[in-house]
Amino acid sequence: MSTYAERFWKLYYVPRSVPVYDETAFSRALDLSDSSDATIQLPARLVSRPFLISQAGELHTAVNSFFASAKMRNRAEDTNKRYARSLVVWVEFLHGRGVSWKEADEEDLLDFKFWRRHDTENSGRIAGSSWASDLAAFSEFYRWAQARLDGPPLFASNRSNARVRYPFTSHVGRESSDLRPTAVRRASVKWLSPGAVVRWRNVGIHGLTADGEERVRWRPRSQSRDAAFVDGLYGSGLRVQEWSSVLVEELSRRSLQGYSTFRLADACAKGGRGHAFWLREDALNAVAVYVETDRARAVRRGRASGLYESDQFSHVIQEVRSREVLILRDHKQDSRTASVRMNDLSPAERSRLLVDEKDGYAPAMLWLNEDGTPRRKGAWTKTFERANARVRRAGIEGLICHPHMLRHSFALRWFAVGRTIWSRQRSAIDDDHERDFREQFGDTWSLVQTMLGHSDVSTTKETYLEPFRNLEAKLLLEYGRTALDSETLVGLLGQDPRVRLSDNGSWE
Repeated sequence: MSTYAERFWKLYYVPRSVPVYDETAFSRALDLSDSSDATIQLPARLVSRPFLISQAGELHTAVNSFFASAKMRNRAEDTNKRYARSLVVWVEFLHGRGVSWKEADEEDLLDFKFWRRHDTENSGRIAGSSWASDLAAFSEFYRWAQARLDGPPLFASNRSNARVRYPFTSHVGRESSDLRPTAVRRASVKWLSPGAVVRWRNVGIHGLTADGEERVRWRPRSQSRDAAFVDGLYGSGLRVQEWSSVLVEELSRRSLQGYSTFRLADACAKGGRGHAFWLREDALNAVAVYVETDRARAVRRGRASGLYESDQFSHVIQEVRSREVLILRDHKQDSRTASVRMNDLSPAERSRLLVDEKDGYAPAMLWLNEDGTPRRKGAWTKTFERANARVRRAGIEGLICHPHMLRHSFALRWFAVGRTIWSRQRSAIDDDHERDFREQFGDTWSLVQTMLGHSDVSTTKETYLEPFRNLEAKLLLEYGRTALDSETLVGLLGQDPRVRLSDNGSWE
């Protein structure tokens, strides 16, 4: 078990197995019966669940029950962990005051906000956006506790700008904005042009010089894997969690030319809303190179070490039926089978699946570490850090890339493409036909919204395409009628310091 902090209340996450089952508090926290086995394999429904135990071995019944509830079991693992980190700090703060979670009042909440955000004696002060995340966690917890444990109605809403409803009877119904997260700064998003993305990848991943020349003594590690991941991330517009959870089987059906259409599973998508995504042939070719080189070597290492015979894996894909239904058999008991849709498999469940190839077992997940284990999304942070360090050493100033920047850059690229197509269509049609065209195909914002999988177009406009947000559509249409559409866009975007073009000042 891993602990979050050395405090009175400690946060743990349930592991896949327990080497020595002699912790009575742990047993009670998970509602498990005693066992004499040396190693206990825990049910999938328990794995990664957060729970709190005090230094005295006491359980935090309310918080633990909250994370054991059906509501939180159906939330993403990252959401559970984010809420848990907020709640453990809150109950620890209350413990220092000698106050229980049920007794917390307005003064406790406001003092907690001051300590979290502004107290100079707190070395771990947080930004407004993190405080908004705290409020979301508290809102969900107290809403659940009010319904299940007769807890106080602390929050009226779980939105980040929620008004607070105080938990003591003399102020029930009174609302205040004092706990709203003030000065919440939008993420410092930067956008890269296609040319800038290619240069960053060539220098940071492939190890080329700043001039684009190959290095004589360049000895890459997992170069084809990292390059394919970057190309796919930028080419699809998916989030790291989404792209890193893809199964090999899900990319097996591709068209012979141009773009291939795939579908992101609901269980892997943010908010549980899967959607179609597209990959160009060159990105898929990069994936194929990775599968045949770095991935094949990783699988051989895994087989040689006996990794795929271990309890880290639970099921083997026995058959793939139509409509993406998988027939699974138990890794240890061949007679036990089950059917499940790929759409319902979470990233954690996917990481435990194997396929039976002619040379032995191999993971079902596409992205692997060098030792053959499935690569979790957090590991990609190191890949980007190493690539950014190489770009800096090459002497290229201001060219930095982080995973989510590729999603923003994808949106910017496709807005430019969509705007160009729309403008050319607009120049050849009258007003009546223009209305028909919009009704059938939507505007450029809707195009990018669809490709990003957003449920609300305002997210597309206000976050991912903020450089365009204040530009009038008619102005863009007029620009789009000129012969130099891409140069016009460069002129508009070049004025925004957050957009990084290629070094020659061009879009490409």
